[in-house]
Amino acid sequence: MSEKTIPELLQNRVKEHSTKLLYQRRDGWSWKQITWLDFDRKVKNIAAFFHDLGFGRGDRALVVSSNRLEAISSEIAVFHLGGIVVPLSPDESAERIAGAAEDLHAKLIFIEQCPSMEGVLNSLHGMTSVERIIVFPDAKISSEKVLNFRAVLKFGLMKRKKLEDELSAIYKNVEADFPAALFLSPGPDKSHPAEVSQGSLMDALRNVSLRCSGLGAEDQTFSYLTDATPFSKFINYLTLYRGSRAAVAEGRKDFYQDIVEVMPTVLFETKEGLEELCRKSLSGLNGRPPGRKLGMDMGNRVRHIITDALPAGETESLLRSAGARLIEAPEFNLLLG
Repeated sequence: MSEKTIPELLQNRVKEHSTKLLYQRRDGWSWKQITWLDFDRKVKNIAAFFHDLGFGRGDRALVVSSNRLEAISSEIAVFHLGGIVVPLSPDESAERIAGAAEDLHAKLIFIEQCPSMEGVLNSLHGMTSVERIIVFPDAKISSEKVLNFRAVLKFGLMKRKKLEDELSAIYKNVEADFPAALFLSPGPDKSHPAEVSQGSLMDALRNVSLRCSGLGAEDQTFSYLTDATPFSKFINYLTLYRGSRAAVAEGRKDFYQDIVEVMPTVLFETKEGLEELCRKSLSGLNGRPPGRKLGMDMGNRVRHIITDALPAGETESLLRSAGARLIEAPEFNLLLG
């Protein structure tokens, strides 16, 4: 696997897997299946729409979201244009988000429906560089500069058909040394942002993948991550790198229901998230052994957990008693130096 950029990675995996299942996502009471080709088309539609707006190499896009599928496809689209993703947690205040957009001269903001969304939309007039705010899932829109994600896909499809050759040339010209993401310091201090290149991101994915040799193409990953850290942002790309399958919850409440329905074999989760998961499981044992209860709460099939840091001894022992192998992946957070 010698890919040097995210666009190159997706291109190669789509050629290899095409109509195979990549993602599952909840669609009402059922689950919608998304193939590699489906995902690639969605990414290209998003990229086409924003290329038509003038978004390109070096331009910045704030992504204020958990790792829901809309956010992942939007980030990959930004990388295809040589743009830079600036991750922010949906727990951030509207003032922090609007201030970051103005300070960084961001052209785009992708935001999920969260407590700060209304404040961000109300601050649009003060964010002079922002050309569009994209909301997901769909919300009531009152400004021509605010779009629902579904509209981006619809208009992008029309643009992609007209700009196919031009866009293909842009994707091929993305280089390993292009900046891919910009991470802001926690809290109000934004004086020392850290930049991650396409090449360094690919190196991190490659190194983590080497420790995941026991994972195969039929393994299915599962996650719900909100932190604006490199681990929470990039671990989801490991699914693309390894050519496997994934499902993503769209909320913490959904997480506990969805994981039982999806029955994943691989869980992506932070150290803090694992400790929360174990606390919740232990709070309702009803006479069952802790390890067995935790295994049931994770869908009875989780065999691998990939995390940014190993949890405390008691939590680690409980996870292992549930039959899970813990794989530490510090490479992503180490990208910040």
